[in-house]
Amino acid sequence: MSQEPNTPPLDLIRWTFTCDPERRAAIEEYLTDLGLDVLVYDDCKFLATWDEPGRELDEVISEVWVLNGVPFEVTQEEFHRLSLDLLHHVEDEGAQDAA
Repeated sequence: MSQEPNTPPLDLIRWTFTCDPERRAAIEEYLTDLGLDVLVYDDCKFLATWDEPGRELDEVISEVWVLNGVPFEVTQEEFHRLSLDLLHHVEDEGAQDAA
């Protein structure tokens, strides 16, 4: 995974994918052991989130494919914390007039 020079590190990723239902338990255990939060629904559809991923993402996906027996499509969403200092509060105009 290459990053642009000024791109902040990943704070969170979210993967969605569908696996072989017979191999769901092994994949779920593997991802949970890595520290991902895993939700499985319909017996084989995954929603997995990883806060501050600590490994190469392509490597982890390849290992999940091995557990599944065949590759499958993974949708990956990446989230970056840009800054916590950008929160601005708007003051009530009525309170300003009273002051």
